[in-house]
Amino acid sequence: MRLDGYEVLAGDPVYDLYFGDGRVHSLTADDQIVVSYGSRMFVYDERGIGQHGRRSLYWHNPILVVPMKDERMWSLQRRLNATIADALRPGE
Repeated sequence: MRLDGYEVLAGDPVYDLYFGDGRVHSLTADDQIVVSYGSRMFVYDERGIGQHGRRSLYWHNPILVVPMKDERMWSLQRRLNATIADALRPGE
């Protein structure tokens, strides 16, 4: 089981946009990731999609910068972020 090209292991720290910091509790036989947030546990698929129906599980908080208000600068910021992400993705 991989998330963003990296192998997922029990005990790995992860981040959910809704719940914050969590830890991989286990992996299921059908390639689901079980993550614990304190006493609560939630299940995600290999795309990082859980109960909300949208991707929310990442290795770290994906929000690195405060978005720009100006549309032109926001467009530039998004292009720069996409370029950096494309250069760093493993196994692609």
